[in-house]
Amino acid sequence: MMKIWPDMHNGSFGYKMVRFYLRDLFAFLLFYKGRTLFALLGIILGIASLVFIVAAIEGSQLKAKKIIDMLGSDTILIRSSFGSRVSFRHIPMKLDIHQYNLIKKIDGIKSLDYFYVKKVNVKRKSFGKKLLVEGFTLGTLEHFGYRPKWGRFFLPKDFQNFSKVVVVGQDIVQEFFQGKNPLGKSLLIGKEPFWVIGVYQKRGKSPRGNSMDERIMMPVSTYRKFIQHEYHKIFAMVAKVSRDANYKRVLKDIQTILNKTLKPDDYFLITPQKIMKFLSMLSTSLTLFLGIASFTALFVSGFVLSNIFLINNKTRAWELGLRRAIGATKKDIFLRIVFEASIIALMGALLGTLFGFLSVHYILPLLQIPVLYPIKAFFIATIFSIVTAFLAALSPAKEAASLNPIEALRQRL
Repeated sequence: MMKIWPDMHNGSFGYKMVRFYLRDLFAFLLFYKGRTLFALLGIILGIASLVFIVAAIEGSQLKAKKIIDMLGSDTILIRSSFGSRVSFRHIPMKLDIHQYNLIKKIDGIKSLDYFYVKKVNVKRKSFGKKLLVEGFTLGTLEHFGYRPKWGRFFLPKDFQNFSKVVVVGQDIVQEFFQGKNPLGKSLLIGKEPFWVIGVYQKRGKSPRGNSMDERIMMPVSTYRKFIQHEYHKIFAMVAKVSRDANYKRVLKDIQTILNKTLKPDDYFLITPQKIMKFLSMLSTSLTLFLGIASFTALFVSGFVLSNIFLINNKTRAWELGLRRAIGATKKDIFLRIVFEASIIALMGALLGTLFGFLSVHYILPLLQIPVLYPIKAFFIATIFSIVTAFLAALSPAKEAASLNPIEALRQRL
């Protein structure tokens, strides 16, 4: 008796039967291409959403880890608020040296540094660009986790002598020095020449998505003398809390000092806990929103798939009856329907994963989330889609298997 489900263990005959079976299967799916495409679209949308969710959550977690690694878990960053201004052209400096002196005296503060930032025209030979130039106190670079790649960072004598020296990022090396070692060479910053004494190790992107390797740092005394003549106002401070101190109490003391002279909108504090809380809320929102969208799409696609196969049972009753007449068992028919649904689900998973990866590539950078391509999302997507297809095909497969072959064949007479 001829088997519709091929015997894969019977050498070349089994191989030919598998090939025949798959060709027949794909011919059937192409014949009903409208229905196949409709079912595929639901699965593709659901899987693409699922892949995007996993990538967004993993990217958010990576971003949180990078930010905390960059700041350090014992760090409190105190920054002047932009308020209504959002451009570096007019960077506000609401903090001042008086607050700096008071905060420095708080019990539990291990170190306190401050820095300035301004966009300045930078030029070397015929190439010029407007870049962020920062004035740092002695320990700020180390406290932010910067490490030298070439040369050195600043020494006390650089601050005392108002030395016109700078430490630069690797993007500056590429753009202004064609990737060659820039130590001892000069850059024209504003109207003054400055000499490169160090290059820091690559830092990547900032939390705002900007390159952190396109920066120029100089001693704060030099900055005040040549870049911005400001001796009382401060752009930002970075505090390190002692390991044995109460972090929350130190944070509260800082707020108390600032609130005496500033409005709440004039400054903001960045702590590792705030970063984690923000990114956790972002991940939760993404999970809820996209999770509902993906499961709705999968549910709808399963419903559509089930209805398509139920309709197919009516339109292909003669074919199913013929298969039963030439030897196919109920189990063969049942497996045939389930296998057809699985092929649609597998194709949907592959295409959905592809569209998911494309959305990760183009959308996550807009949300300032690191781009990750989660391989495990592909396996999750495949399992979800096949389970959806199996559940959707279960009822139509049982109905098709229970068809009376004689009555089915009569429908063609």
